[in-house]
Amino acid sequence: MNSSIVRTPYYGADTTEIVESPRAACADEDPELFFPIGDTGPALLQEEEAKAVCRRCPLMASCLQGALERNEAAGVWGGLSEKERRSLKRRAARNRTA
Repeated sequence: MNSSIVRTPYYGADTTEIVESPRAACADEDPELFFPIGDTGPALLQEEEAKAVCRRCPLMASCLQGALERNEAAGVWGGLSEKERRSLKRRAARNRTA
């Protein structure tokens, strides 16, 4: 029986191409956008604008996971506000005890 090995770029192929990691969508934004002051009026609009940036980010899920692990208390991380992250953590804690 004759068999051959096919090597792809994912399995040991020699390549000179540089594989780039995805870039966060927020990298080109003003960091202050993600930290609205208050929770009414203009701050809500700013929060929605920050969430819109998050929604187009390829790293949204890992950003949220990191924020939850670090217990980030302020700002928009991974598309969720501080209030939404607290709610998510409370739900997860209730599910663990149930």
